[in-house]
Amino acid sequence: MALDRPDRLNRRHARARRHARARRHARALRWGVFGALAAGLIAAAPPLATGAAAQTLGDRIAGAGSGKKGPMVVEANQVVYDDKTHAVSAVGDAQIYYEGKTLEADRVTYFKDTGRVLAEGSVKLTEADGTVTHADKMELSGDFKQGFVDTLRADTKERTHLGATRSDKVDQDTTVFHKGTYTACPSCAQHPDRPPLWRLRAKKIIHKNNEQMLYFEDATFDLYGFPIAYFPFFSTADPSVKRQSGFLMPTLGFSTTAGYGFGVPYFWNISPNMDLTLTPKYYVRQGLWGDVDFRYRLDNGYFYIDANGIRQNNDAAFAPQPWGAGPQPSGLGGVTDRGSITTQGTIWLSPNWKFGWDVMRLSDKWYLYDYGIPNQVLVPTLPGNVFSETASTVYLTGQGDRGYFDLRGYSFQGLTNFDYQPQLAAVWPMLDYNKTIDLPPEKTYGLGGQIEVDANLTSSSAALASFQQTNAIEVDNLYGLHPVCNSPVTGLPDYNPGACILRGIGGSYTSGTVQLSWERKIIDPLGEVFTPFAFVRAHGDYLDYSTSGYATFGSDTIANAYQSNYFSYNNQFQGLVTPGVGLEWRYPLLARLPIGSLVIEPIGQIIARPNAPPSNLLVNLDAQSLVFDDSNLFAWNKYSGYDRFETGVRANYGAQFTLDMDQHGYVNALFGQSAQVAGVNPFSTPDMANIGLESGLNTPLSNYVARVSYVPNSNYSFITKAQFDEATWALARLDISAHAKYGPIDFSGQFADYEQQPLIGYIYRREGLQFTTRYDVAEHYFVSGNINFDLSRHYYYPAYLPTPQPVYSIATWGLGAGYADDCTKVTLNYYNTISDMYLNPPTYMRNQVLMVTVDLRTLGQIRAPITLTPSQVQDGIHYTYN
Repeated sequence: MALDRPDRLNRRHARARRHARARRHARALRWGVFGALAAGLIAAAPPLATGAAAQTLGDRIAGAGSGKKGPMVVEANQVVYDDKTHAVSAVGDAQIYYEGKTLEADRVTYFKDTGRVLAEGSVKLTEADGTVTHADKMELSGDFKQGFVDTLRADTKERTHLGATRSDKVDQDTTVFHKGTYTACPSCAQHPDRPPLWRLRAKKIIHKNNEQMLYFEDATFDLYGFPIAYFPFFSTADPSVKRQSGFLMPTLGFSTTAGYGFGVPYFWNISPNMDLTLTPKYYVRQGLWGDVDFRYRLDNGYFYIDANGIRQNNDAAFAPQPWGAGPQPSGLGGVTDRGSITTQGTIWLSPNWKFGWDVMRLSDKWYLYDYGIPNQVLVPTLPGNVFSETASTVYLTGQGDRGYFDLRGYSFQGLTNFDYQPQLAAVWPMLDYNKTIDLPPEKTYGLGGQIEVDANLTSSSAALASFQQTNAIEVDNLYGLHPVCNSPVTGLPDYNPGACILRGIGGSYTSGTVQLSWERKIIDPLGEVFTPFAFVRAHGDYLDYSTSGYATFGSDTIANAYQSNYFSYNNQFQGLVTPGVGLEWRYPLLARLPIGSLVIEPIGQIIARPNAPPSNLLVNLDAQSLVFDDSNLFAWNKYSGYDRFETGVRANYGAQFTLDMDQHGYVNALFGQSAQVAGVNPFSTPDMANIGLESGLNTPLSNYVARVSYVPNSNYSFITKAQFDEATWALARLDISAHAKYGPIDFSGQFADYEQQPLIGYIYRREGLQFTTRYDVAEHYFVSGNINFDLSRHYYYPAYLPTPQPVYSIATWGLGAGYADDCTKVTLNYYNTISDMYLNPPTYMRNQVLMVTVDLRTLGQIRAPITLTPSQVQDGIHYTYN
């Protein structure tokens, strides 16, 4: 709108009033949004000008362009009006607030005739989404939707940074950056002129806001300012976008059997809750490998399905079966069509109930390793993607306040050369239920305490039984892989209890257990803690082992018929009810010492149950991992599963010591023993797997168990556990673990030493030593390493190894190095692992993997697994099958 031209005196008076008001406000003049301010801060109108004619700078800019007025607030040290150019300037720390945006500069000028806004000097524009743009000069339309910027630097809320010599805001959705740079790395605070770790430089960078994409033309990728790659055209999602359809970073790989591999994944964002990733990858030696990964998120859960595979060009490159997926011993070809399918999902049925599954099936046991495929379901048992098995499960779980319900099934697929698939059981159903209920004394006639209900139902089946020789290591004479039982004297099959243990049932087995228990803790005036308890346990099982079916390896045969030597019944139900009562006593005594407080707590426990029936009436499948130590010294049942349960009268006793040294940490120690007071000792009565024998519990007075831990602070810890022979005090088991963090060094170590247990298949002493460390060399840089020593191998000479072995051998080792900061993570890891070892002939498999990972924030990750392993290592000599 035009302003009337008053005489010079009126203009002088208007300026005087304007400057006086600015001084009184000490710094800022503030204009309202829609109100025409009285006295007209920039109006410079004649005294008789109406309010409608006296517009503010905010009114003028907001009304430009579209004719719409928007809410605008302006702050500045002073406002100057130039009646010749029809320009209004906010001078000195000028700040304009408009529709969530903030424009700051030394000077902001509005040109009435063109409707443009020019900001000069230390310009800073903050968008509504938090993006910050710095420039020397910026010219914009009145609504800030169009314009150009000279010498620009923009910082987004996603911590990415754009720079350009000039940018043009073509429209609301398109901005063009000329001679632009893009990076997610911040500038060096000490040296801001140095280039960032990495950046993309382009002749032109186009930002399409409606597409949420960045397009780069004539671009180079710089590392520390040096160009290392050129792209005539490159695009990536806007940093604010979490999901965008398009090509992802390439994947690389190499193995001696598959050759070099290169692939480019494509990500398809089907909808906000659904996407698909397609990855074609070509291996020079084996051909085209493909992967399809579909993900779907529900309102109450999620699921994904991943399928991949290859039709190989050269299966002879792999080790022959059964050591690899190569040709069969008969001369037939190997596994040509290979692949896997994986699916995982969780669906919440209610806040306390969920249904889910983790399922994986492979074409063969060597597939994952041969192609270096990472897996979201499996966790490697050894470094370098060495998996021992797949465990597929479908489950329904419920979690209450003090109870849970878990129903699931399992299917296993063995991945080591020792595994023979017909011997691996399928488990369905496996039902676990547990509930604890408090009993208020006033409502239970003074009984009080709590009741616990624990129940389990398990059914399993396998096609072939699995056996293991006692007092010797015996494997089949064809491959040297599968355990068999032969007499060491005659060499003939000897599948009888005592000479051979039965590890798994060939056939089906179903068992159910329900235990109801009560306990109450009572503290007397002296501080003694009495815990009386009682329980009743009902267990039943149905055994239907097969007498047909067998597998032959050379002259060795594994037959289901041998199972009849272990059981006195078949195809019938067996049940057992075991009641019991007991009492536990503890008396913590506190003493103040000059170095801290000491608590000494003697503990005693007595449990009475009926005598045990003959153990061959019960199958033992889920209680084969019995380890007697401090963790189960005072357990009512020291077996690890439901198939076995303690009987008779047993006493457990010991003492616990805790020294709290205030600023110097604490020391905790426990020492104790268990004794069979009356009845038959269940641990000295063999079952089908001899569990309990040589456990340290099989004598009337058990071995001694001890634990000592010292934790001076959160950076250091030391724990040792031991088991000593009750008669000679000879060391039966020893576990030592330590952890230390000192400045940039993080170190942990473990040592284990277990005596031989030939009756359960361990004929030699087992010893191992492991170290893991990480050293932060400097800020952002680190190196790491791990090594695992097998200290038992020398025991195998001369019975099983033809040459003397060193006292120690390296089972696994690895080295790593990396760099990590806010924008970049680079890691290099090497793993060298023995995954399989055979004794007939002496053979071991050593896996070697080099893993390179480069992660550029906002751009993506490049991952290159390189398998360096030849197909087979035998007698210390590398053999590769071609």
